[in-house]
Amino acid sequence: MSEPTLEDLRDDPHAAWLWDGTRARIVWANAAGIAFFGGGTLFDLIDRPFDRAESGVARIASLLKSLTRGQSESLLLHFPSAGSAPVPCKCLVHALTDGRPGILVITEPVRQVPSAEIALAFGLLPTPAVLLAEDGRILNLNEAAEHLLGDLQTAALAEVLADKSLGDDLMSRAAKAGTVSIVHTTPARVGPRDLRITLKRLTPPAEGYVMTLDDVTERRALEQKLAAPKSNTMTATDAAAFEKLGEVLKAETALPVKPPQQQNTPLPELIRASLDKLKDANLITRDGTLVYANPQACQFFGYADLDAALADATLGEHFGALDLGTSVTRFTDRHGTDRALAAHVSVIAWAGGPARQISLRPVGEQKPAPRLVPPPPANEADAELRAILDTAADGIITLDAKGRIHTFSAGAEAIFGYRIAEVAGKPFEGLIHGDSRKTLRDYLASLQGPGLAAVFNDGREITAVVKQGGTVPLFLTLGPLRAPKSPAAFCAVVRDITSWKKTESELREAKEKAEASSRQKSEFLARISHELRTPLNAIMGFSEVMRMQRFGQIENERYRGYVNDIHDSGSHLLSLINDLLDLSKVEAGKLELNFASVNLSDVADHAMQMLKEQAASARVVLRKAMLANQPNVVADLRSMRQIMLNLVSNALKFTDPGGQIIISSQLTQNGELVLRIKDSGIGMNTEQLRDALEPFARVSSTSRDTQGTGLGLPLTKALTEANRAQFSISSEPRKGTLVEITFPTTRVLAE
Repeated sequence: MSEPTLEDLRDDPHAAWLWDGTRARIVWANAAGIAFFGGGTLFDLIDRPFDRAESGVARIASLLKSLTRGQSESLLLHFPSAGSAPVPCKCLVHALTDGRPGILVITEPVRQVPSAEIALAFGLLPTPAVLLAEDGRILNLNEAAEHLLGDLQTAALAEVLADKSLGDDLMSRAAKAGTVSIVHTTPARVGPRDLRITLKRLTPPAEGYVMTLDDVTERRALEQKLAAPKSNTMTATDAAAFEKLGEVLKAETALPVKPPQQQNTPLPELIRASLDKLKDANLITRDGTLVYANPQACQFFGYADLDAALADATLGEHFGALDLGTSVTRFTDRHGTDRALAAHVSVIAWAGGPARQISLRPVGEQKPAPRLVPPPPANEADAELRAILDTAADGIITLDAKGRIHTFSAGAEAIFGYRIAEVAGKPFEGLIHGDSRKTLRDYLASLQGPGLAAVFNDGREITAVVKQGGTVPLFLTLGPLRAPKSPAAFCAVVRDITSWKKTESELREAKEKAEASSRQKSEFLARISHELRTPLNAIMGFSEVMRMQRFGQIENERYRGYVNDIHDSGSHLLSLINDLLDLSKVEAGKLELNFASVNLSDVADHAMQMLKEQAASARVVLRKAMLANQPNVVADLRSMRQIMLNLVSNALKFTDPGGQIIISSQLTQNGELVLRIKDSGIGMNTEQLRDALEPFARVSSTSRDTQGTGLGLPLTKALTEANRAQFSISSEPRKGTLVEITFPTTRVLAE
C-alpha cells in the first residue's frame, strides 16, 4: 500500500499532522488535526510552541532516528497539552518543504467506552475490585470492595496494604509484567483478612490498573489446619460442635427431613465474629433457606434473636432468590411494614457447599455511586468555577435544552451589555441578529444529531445585538453538557471578533489593490509586447533577407556589418519581450502548463545540443552525470527545457575558458529528485546573489561585463515554482555557482 499524501489526508475524518521533530513544531494538519489541538485554522498550530519534554512530542522526535523512508510504526501518543487521552497513531517519514525529514502522524480509529458505562459495569462486579491510577492512587471501588475495606476513595495502594514498600513493589512489577498476584494479610472492616491480591494493567488507550481482592482467610486456615500434625485432643468448642452435628444427623436419618432453618448449627467463632461486626444487616442463605443472620439483621427485621429469625421462612425464600450483584427490592416484614432495600448478593464458601451472603441497606441510606475523583463540596466547587469563568475574556453561557439562558459569565455581560438578571431564562436567540438566527438553530440541531458535526465542532460566525445599540460580530462555539442533574444542556462560548474583522477587511482591500495593480501591469506588458512585436518582426525579417543577400550582393563591408548588428539587436529585443511576457504570466497565474511525464535526462541532452557550439567557442566543457535508472517527474516539458537552457547559458556567460559545467541528478533518501547545474565560473557573493534573483537587476562584476536582460534567474525560479518544484542557488566568488531544483516525492513517478 502506497504512503498517503497530504492531499489524500486533507479531508480525512481522522486527525493527521506533519511534525518537524527537530523543531518540535507542527508544519501541516488537516481539519480534524486542527480541531484536536483546539485550533481554528492551520496557522494556529503552526504558531503554537510545544514542550519538547511532552510525551507525544518527545516520542515523535525519537522516531527521526529510528524510522527510515517507507517504514511505519503504530504507537500510542499522549499530548497532555491538548487535554486528551492517549490516542493510537500511525507514524511514517515524510519530507518537509526544505528537504529535511519530518514525521507524518495519522490517528487510528479506536472505540472509546464512555466513563459512565465503565463506572456502571465496574460497580456491578460481584468480586471486590479497585481501580488504581498509574501512581497507585485509588480512583474507584465497587460496592463489594467498599464492603470489605471500607470507604478508601482518597487512599492509595500502600494504605490498603499497610505496607508502602510492598505497594511500590507491586506497582513496579505490574508495570513490567502486566499481571501480578500475591496473598497478603490486609486490614479490613472486620479485622485482618488474608486476601489474594491480583493487580492487572489496563489495556491501552485506558491507563491505570484494576486490582481484584479474593478473601481466602477461611480456606488458608483450613489448609494450615490440614497441613498441621494430627492431634488426638479436641477443643471443647469443637467437641460440642461435633456432638451437636451428630445429633442433627441422627435426627435427619430417624425422622422426616425438617426445614434446615429450624436447626441453628453453631458456627466457628472466627466466622461468627466477622459477620457480627458488620455494620449493615447481613443474611446467609443456601438453596433459598436462611442459615444465619447477624445481630444487625435480627434487629432490623424485629427478631429477638437468631432462632426467631431462622424460624421465619419468608426471609430465606425472598432474599435467597435475588440475582447476584446489587439490586433494589421491596420486602414486607412480619409487622406489615413495606420498605425498599438495596441488596448486594455475593457467593461465599459455606459448610456443605456454596451459600449466598446478602448485605442489606435501606434505599434512603444508600451511598451514592462511587466517583472516579471525589469533587469538593458543592458550594466551594461552584464558587471556584464561577471565579474561573468570570476571569475569561470570552463570554461563557449555559443553555437549557430549549436554548434558554441558564448562566451568564462576566465576559458575556461585557460583550452583550446585559446583566444575568436581565437575560436569565430568556431565549439566547433573542440576543442574536435576525440574519444569524438560522445559523444558531442549525448549529444546535447538528449537535443533537448523530452526524459528524457533533464530533468535529468547528464553531460558527454570528452577529449579536448588544444592549448599547448596534451589532457585534462574534465567533460562537457550542458544546453539549452531560451533567444528569443540571438543567443546562449546552455551553456556548462567544468571542468578540470585531478587531479580526477589521484586520480581515483591511487585508482584503490591500490584496484586491495589489491584484488590481498586478493585472494592470500584466495587461500593459501584454499590450506593449504586441505593439513591439509587429515592427520587430518586420525588422528581423528584412534584416534576415539582407543578411542572406537574396536580392543582390551588398558590396560595402560596413553595410553588411550593420545588417548583422540590426538582426542581433532585434533577436535580443525579442528575447527580452518573451521573457517579460512569461514572467508576467507566471506572476498572474495565467501561464498555461501541460503537465506530463518528463525525462530530465532528455531535457539535459536537448540543452547541451542547443548550446554545444556556444560552449565550444567559449572553450567550456559541458558534462552530464545523471542517474542510470532515474525516474521521470511530473512537469511541463516546454518550461523545463526553458529552465535548463536559461541555467546552462547563464553558466556559460560567467565561466572562464577551461572551466566546466556539470548537469547531474540525485535521488534523496526521502524519495525526492534533485536536479543540479554546477559551474566553475566566477561565482557571486551574498549581495550579488540577492540582486541576481531580482527582476531587471544585473549583477555587477569587475572581472566581466556580459549582456543580459536581468530576467534569466527570476524567470527560471518562477517557472520552477510553477512546476511545483523548489529552486535554490548557492555561490561563492571564484568557486562557481550551484543551482538545485528539487522535485518533491509527490511529483516523482514510481518506476
